[in-house]
Amino acid sequence: MQTLTIAINNNNALKTLHELEDKQLISIVHSDELDVPALPGKSLSLSEFSKWVNQAEKAPTVTHEEAKLIWASKRNQLQQLIS
Repeated sequence: MQTLTIAINNNNALKTLHELEDKQLISIVHSDELDVPALPGKSLSLSEFSKWVNQAEKAPTVTHEEAKLIWASKRNQLQQLIS
């Protein structure tokens, strides 16, 4: 299982996600508590920001080419699930 946080800006996209949930292909977890600096919300303190930077530096990395291949594979999987 993988957990993904997304911001949905379109009702049709939300409808599609609900259809996938109805088919039991995904589960939608509702949460307003996001600790992600890239998303809108409350400001980070200096110590929270420093902790976030340290975590990012220790996180595993992939090359740009690897990331493109992974996402192409995921895109194909999602397209097959929708059709």
